[in-house]
Amino acid sequence: MQYSRSMYHDKIKYYLYALLISLNLYGQEKEEDEKKSLLWGLIKFNNKSNYEDGYWVNKWIFNQEFSAPINRIPVEVRYGIGFDGKTAGSILNIDTNSFVQDKSNIKYEENIEERINQRWENIFGSSIEIDFGLINVPYYVTGTSWMNIMTGLSYRQSNLFNPSKVPVDDWSLDSSDWNKSAYFSPKLIEYMLTTHIQYQPFSTWYLNLRYSYGLANAKFYSSLEEKELQDNPKGKGTSVSGAIGLRYILDPGKLNRFTVGFDIRRSYTKIHTIIDPGEQTPINSFILPNWGIYFTLSAFYGGKKTSGDIAKKQYYKKEYIGSLKTFKTFISEYPSHANRYRADEYVAECEYKIPYQIMEEGIEFEKKAKTQKALEKYMFAKSLVKNDSIIYRKLNKRIDQIAIFWLVEAENFLNKGSYYQAYNLVKVVAEFSERGQRELRRFKSWVVLSEGKAYQEAGFIGKAMKTYSEALKLNADLIYEVKSLQYKAGVQMANLANKADEFEEIQLAIYSLEYARDLSGGIGSRNEKLLVQLKSKLESHDQYKTRILIDKKMNIGRIKQEIARSEKLKIGQTIPQVQDLLGEPHEKIFRGKGENTKEQLWVYFMLNKTLHLTFDDYQLFKIEEL
Repeated sequence: MQYSRSMYHDKIKYYLYALLISLNLYGQEKEEDEKKSLLWGLIKFNNKSNYEDGYWVNKWIFNQEFSAPINRIPVEVRYGIGFDGKTAGSILNIDTNSFVQDKSNIKYEENIEERINQRWENIFGSSIEIDFGLINVPYYVTGTSWMNIMTGLSYRQSNLFNPSKVPVDDWSLDSSDWNKSAYFSPKLIEYMLTTHIQYQPFSTWYLNLRYSYGLANAKFYSSLEEKELQDNPKGKGTSVSGAIGLRYILDPGKLNRFTVGFDIRRSYTKIHTIIDPGEQTPINSFILPNWGIYFTLSAFYGGKKTSGDIAKKQYYKKEYIGSLKTFKTFISEYPSHANRYRADEYVAECEYKIPYQIMEEGIEFEKKAKTQKALEKYMFAKSLVKNDSIIYRKLNKRIDQIAIFWLVEAENFLNKGSYYQAYNLVKVVAEFSERGQRELRRFKSWVVLSEGKAYQEAGFIGKAMKTYSEALKLNADLIYEVKSLQYKAGVQMANLANKADEFEEIQLAIYSLEYARDLSGGIGSRNEKLLVQLKSKLESHDQYKTRILIDKKMNIGRIKQEIARSEKLKIGQTIPQVQDLLGEPHEKIFRGKGENTKEQLWVYFMLNKTLHLTFDDYQLFKIEEL
């Protein structure tokens, strides 16, 4: 097969396009896949990670960002051990001198010189504390919660293990009826308003901050023998405390759940009012600053992980498509969640990054020479791009590369004479590439040209000549191929012209000889004489056809006159009567799969119409002209 010069130019052009784009894309991939290095390349590591940037921060700090709020804590019980005082010295050298009580915390009357001496063994004690009715007020008021803030009531009771002795003799209280063995043994009963602030980085535990403020009642004298606190004197005051601790969730999957944990607690209780009707004590007020470690047990509702937490894990594992779907589920399930705005941000990030993810999948297919699957990925990714010119350009380059590779392959098909394969491949390219659209006419022209050659080889010269003209209209560069084939066809028809008898054959022979003469500048005297003979034969043949046509029309007129003079169709005529008038129909149709002969439809095909006759019980009851 011979090609035109333009065809070779097109082929070279596409090879160059493919080479340039391949080099460009290879450079991009090499830059993207470049490994970072330290110490001038002695140490190398891959800069690609299986996780999204910020994975570890979110894992350790914002793990439960989209969890459901904890809405209720019916009860939390704490038991702790602590001391009323302060620490002194280094934490690396703890001894009995490390825990002290400031003597100034107890205020006396002016004439008292001897004071209660509280050593380290006298300031340790225990307490039990109960929080109840804690509810998430922001959640119930606004329907959402930026943080789990629980508010409720608290009851606390505390006492000392080994109270210090009171110097009763040195105080010389005339009105006192104390036993000689009296001890400073403050027992506190506190009623407080309590607030918990919770931060939950993981599903199994959370950090708990606690603040309480309320009223305190104190009995502070006892006898060693009786070990009972005296009702008088007693005191009243205020108490404030704060704590920080951890809560471990025992059964994170249930609706009502339980926790165990611990707190480090600091409190400050000031008994500023002493009630002493018997004037038994010179103490005017006292302060109990307490440090303690508390073990906790609680029950709560809420705080479960949501689809938003699952979606975020998917996001940081670079599963953007799944993450987007799951985030949309979360938004529909929790439209008023406190971190709804963060979910919207993640949705936008997923929509931005999904095209990149899909493009990477396409690149992997392309590396495996699976260009069809790669193209599908690129086109899908392109349909999802939103306001990102960078990824849009990258995808277009990838798509353009596949288009050029396939066009080169189509050129190879042309070279092998596989015109239909080449054209079908270009049709596919035209669906996604302007290059393919521009080349579609050229490749189609070769298909049309091949059809003309097939007509010519089969002897349909006229059809071939017409097809060559169509091919030339599609691709002007085929002029040399078309002229050569048309000349051969003209010469071929000249050789067959003497055998032409039919009207159409004579016309085609004349056309072929005249076209051959125009192409070559002459067909020789012999063929010129033949051309004259064919024209004369055509004229005679045309006169003959005219006479045949006139006779045919006259015969039709005679038939119509005979029908007009004959008995006409009437409703009620029987089948034999209709047969006598019109003869056998062209088609008969029986009702019920041919079983019922009483009901029939006769069809007559006439010149410009169709006649339908319907019979019921062998009689004509309906006449239709269509």
